[in-house]
Amino acid sequence: MNRFLFFVGLFLSCLTFDTLAQRWALSATTGMNLYKGDVSDWKLLPNFDQIKNLGSTVKFNVRYQRTQAYAYRAQVSIGSIRGNGVNNPGPNSTFNSSTFTSPLVEISGIVDYNFLDYQTDKRIKNWSPYVYGGLSYVFASPKGGIPSMNALGKIPFFTWAIPYGVGVKYQLTPRLGLQWEFGSSKTFTDVLDNAPSDILNQSHFTTQQTDQVLQSSITLTYVIKSVFCPRE
Repeated sequence: MNRFLFFVGLFLSCLTFDTLAQRWALSATTGMNLYKGDVSDWKLLPNFDQIKNLGSTVKFNVRYQRTQAYAYRAQVSIGSIRGNGVNNPGPNSTFNSSTFTSPLVEISGIVDYNFLDYQTDKRIKNWSPYVYGGLSYVFASPKGGIPSMNALGKIPFFTWAIPYGVGVKYQLTPRLGLQWEFGSSKTFTDVLDNAPSDILNQSHFTTQQTDQVLQSSITLTYVIKSVFCPRE
């Protein structure tokens, strides 16, 4: 009787999980941030001097994989950004002489879409390219920028952003995974650099001429819970 109930329970659990893998995983990331805005801007690619103003970042994720196609992440990113207008001479000389630094903390909810069948069989090493997108809440406190804006820059502020990008993930073992991703957080502010495009608009929230942060990272993932059900 007990054996019968065990197999019934196993069968029902597989139906509940849609005969696909479910996994909870923790991950830690190290990466780089590159600010793009009024103080440091470019059309296609940044120049070498702009790339030298990379800021570092660390990220921590909790990921839930419901099916082979979709994964859901809660992410906290702690890092910094900086810029130097000398590396970006343009028509507005005000920005050309500006420099700034700022801590950057980002709390995000992210959805991954895997292009390949990923993590549905514990007997194989899986990999997949993927795209991601979501919504995040950003904290910044810029120092520097336009001298006349220093009063604004001394005030820490929060704003919203849209993170998005591409990546590749590879399952090294049933427990350990590795992934690389490249993307951007498009913020809803023009004062990450304490240098607004419109000096009359000093709001911390706007949808016009907004700043963004390009991001690249390498992540090590540890699976803390796996459920695999038989597949036909």
